[in-house]
Amino acid sequence: MADDMVFMGDHEASHDASPVERVSGIGVDEFVRRFRIPRRPVILTDALQDWPALGRFTPDYFSREFADLPIRCAGKDYRLGEALTLQRNATADQPGPYPCAITDCRQFMRDISPRFGYSLPNRHTHPLVPALLFNSISHIDIFFGGAGNNFPFPHYDFLRMHGWVAQVYGDKEFTLFYPGQEHLLYVDPQRPWRSTMESTNEPDPGRYPLFRQARGRKVIVHAGEALFIPCGTWHAVRSLNASISVLFDQLESSNWREFRQEVVALRRREGQFMKARLIDAYLWVLGPAMDVLEYFGANRRKDWGAR
Repeated sequence: MADDMVFMGDHEASHDASPVERVSGIGVDEFVRRFRIPRRPVILTDALQDWPALGRFTPDYFSREFADLPIRCAGKDYRLGEALTLQRNATADQPGPYPCAITDCRQFMRDISPRFGYSLPNRHTHPLVPALLFNSISHIDIFFGGAGNNFPFPHYDFLRMHGWVAQVYGDKEFTLFYPGQEHLLYVDPQRPWRSTMESTNEPDPGRYPLFRQARGRKVIVHAGEALFIPCGTWHAVRSLNASISVLFDQLESSNWREFRQEVVALRRREGQFMKARLIDAYLWVLGPAMDVLEYFGANRRKDWGAR
């Protein structure tokens, strides 16, 4: 398959008016103008050039240096070396454990630094943004995948964060759906960031007949590349081979309003109506304050900051 394919349901085409671009050597201002503000996915082919992880992070490296690291995959406890062995021996029909991720990345921060400027500013580590708003989600994960591993159901990044996928080893295929197709993707009303469909691969046409009309793009992200997934972009993911990815979020001015709405809606679904009102008021005031702080350089820590 080509690196960029357009599909409509189960029909594919090899061209489209707006493919996912692969770019290098652009400045941050150009990235913001061409991709972040209009919310266009893009693959940055040189974003990771300063990361020590590129070339160091391999399955053998983690098996050798961190074999005993406790890790949880698909609801079960493993040692990292054990999980990687199962992935190494997996096939597309009999995949290894997944999702398989290191969620406490503190000991690896030097390997994945600096945080590249395209993904800044970022607000989620600012002390005025309460950590409790994020429901204990991890903002930086190191994901390991093997043959047959995938997130096959359509979803977007929780709380309308921008998503970044820094591919440091292997290849991953992403299906990126065009905006405004929620009525074709069978959104789960209780978990509106994901579909009720369990897979985009041969979904039941009796249960999901409208999905055949959904339009999107399939793109492959290679080692050394970073994929920008704008907030609210529905997507599904498949590992094409043994792969290691660093996944992280971005919260800034252009997705602040949607973040606020998602946080408030989540509290309302949980029956916390008074807390929802208080959070809404606080974030409504905080947004413009963050804009002013960022004008003077806040939230641009390339060492990732800390919680």
